[in-house]
Amino acid sequence: MPAGVDRRPWYRSRRFIIFSVVFLCSAGLGLSYVYHRPAQYRSTATLLTVTPTAIDQHSGEADVQHVVIQQHVLTGPEILAETLLRLDATLQRLSDVPSVTLKSRLSLADLRRMLGVQPVAGTNLVELSAEGQDPYILPLLINTWIDVYLDARAKQVEQNTGTTILSLRRELQDLNSKITIKRSELEGFRRIYDITSLGRDENEVLARLKGLNASLNKAQEEEVKAKAHLDAVRQAIAMGQPVVPDQDKRSMQLLELRLQQLREKLAEFDRRYTRDYLAKQPALKVIPEQIQELEAEIRKKRSRGQRIVAAEAQQDYAAAKQTVRAIRKQLDEHKQQAAEFSSRFAEHEALLKELEGLEELSRLTQERLVQIETRDAVKYPQVKVVERAFLPERPFAPDYTRDAIIAVAGAVLFSLFWVWVVDYLTRREQPQTSVNLTGIHMYQNPPGEMLGGRQHVQALQQQYTPTALESPSLQEISSIDLGRLFSAANIQGKQLIAMLCNGLTLDEAAALQSEQIDFATARITVGSSRLRSIPMHAVSLRLLREASPCPAWNLGQPVASGDLAAMLLCAAVDAGLTDPEHYDADALRHTYIVFLVRQGLRLADLEAIVGYLPPTVLAGYHVYSPSSPGIGIDEVELLHPALAGFV
Repeated sequence: MPAGVDRRPWYRSRRFIIFSVVFLCSAGLGLSYVYHRPAQYRSTATLLTVTPTAIDQHSGEADVQHVVIQQHVLTGPEILAETLLRLDATLQRLSDVPSVTLKSRLSLADLRRMLGVQPVAGTNLVELSAEGQDPYILPLLINTWIDVYLDARAKQVEQNTGTTILSLRRELQDLNSKITIKRSELEGFRRIYDITSLGRDENEVLARLKGLNASLNKAQEEEVKAKAHLDAVRQAIAMGQPVVPDQDKRSMQLLELRLQQLREKLAEFDRRYTRDYLAKQPALKVIPEQIQELEAEIRKKRSRGQRIVAAEAQQDYAAAKQTVRAIRKQLDEHKQQAAEFSSRFAEHEALLKELEGLEELSRLTQERLVQIETRDAVKYPQVKVVERAFLPERPFAPDYTRDAIIAVAGAVLFSLFWVWVVDYLTRREQPQTSVNLTGIHMYQNPPGEMLGGRQHVQALQQQYTPTALESPSLQEISSIDLGRLFSAANIQGKQLIAMLCNGLTLDEAAALQSEQIDFATARITVGSSRLRSIPMHAVSLRLLREASPCPAWNLGQPVASGDLAAMLLCAAVDAGLTDPEHYDADALRHTYIVFLVRQGLRLADLEAIVGYLPPTVLAGYHVYSPSSPGIGIDEVELLHPALAGFV
């Protein structure tokens, strides 16, 4: 067992002992507080503060103001004081309740604290409640409170009923007196201004005004008709049409008929005889003479008729105009009188409306008085007990179970807090140990704190092995940081980074010779027991081809892998990277392996590029492999994206 590990059982460890002591103390205190609190009981009752409507009527809207008023009445000092007196008297008479209740003496302040009134929203209901430690006295207290309120409400209703009836009777007397005075005033007003009817148009002045307006309209119509008749007569005379009076029309028609007959007779004789023959016959020669006489008489009658008809039409038109002027004059004279009468009639209507309003108010007051006198408001007060109070079965507060759970949970948290506090205050610094993974020793402190100068390089040379490889838990270097590291390195550092990012290990890079590099095929052959030929990417090929010697660190004497590791450390420092110790060969190699595996390279083919890997380390890279089937070496890109910009 490693040193410093506590070998005692868990139940005897210091943390468990601290937790147990603190938990028992805090839980005991919390549970004591929870269960030492007295139980609180609650009893309720419900009141309807207005009379319920009849079964054949709809319920009215909730009277919120009335409910609030009754809430204040219930908690008033008079109601509570009377409740306290009745409760004491009731407790003295009872013998079947516990002795503790019989001995309880409550004050007015206790009642105010115990009792509560809560209106039910949107209704005329109020909920009465009493809270206390004694469950037996609570329903008795609420029921006594309700009885006191009912008696007070009935008494108040009785007083209000008597006061209201007396007030209504006085109001009715005043209204009757005002109605009598108003009627006398209205009657005198009618006599003074000759208002005989309530109908506006039925009074003499307005009726006459209406008749004059009708007569004027009729006279104007007659004037228009007379003027039209006169114009028609004149037009007929001008056109030569026959115009005769009505009394001459009959005689005129007879003359015209006689003339027509003679002309027809003469025309018949003309067809049969000559005029000379007719002149020799005494009975026939007079026909032309008769025709001439009739024509002359007809012309005379027409001339006289035209003069008569024109004169009559002119007279009718003049008479119509005179009638219009006379009626308009009378109408103008009567309008002043009608306007004054209209004003007085409006005053009459105002007085009449005032009288009607007083009579309506008197009728409503009379109906209200009858309703109040006939309604037994004392026997049926405006309040109803919906539900009486009853003995509570269980306390409503406190919730012992919930509070006990809270107390225990709080004790657990408090105990864990004290365990953390004690551990924090008594913590000791433990010596740091190294972890050996596949031959590589990883130290918790940075190399600068453990080694100095040349000793650091020697330690790296002594402890590095060819197959050393950090597990996949190593931190991957980002492409940006890898590019910064490559840019800051010298030619030797660039070649080293390119070799590590081409599959070589640090030892293989240190032992690399120019004859192992085949520029024709762009391959590097490395390895001792297991030779492998690695394809070079473009950056490695360019750097090795342009450098002399090749590789740049091959100066004719062996190069230690620690020197190359120090070279990487210097490049990381020059690049200004945070924690430059982390940008070592293992991190670069791990980053390149992850790059290959993420492209889908088969893990079995990975050894051909990066060399042998322990199965446990190789298996750890499966987390970076995509879910698709693996591909071969020829199908993957060997050049890391961070180095692609330096081709």
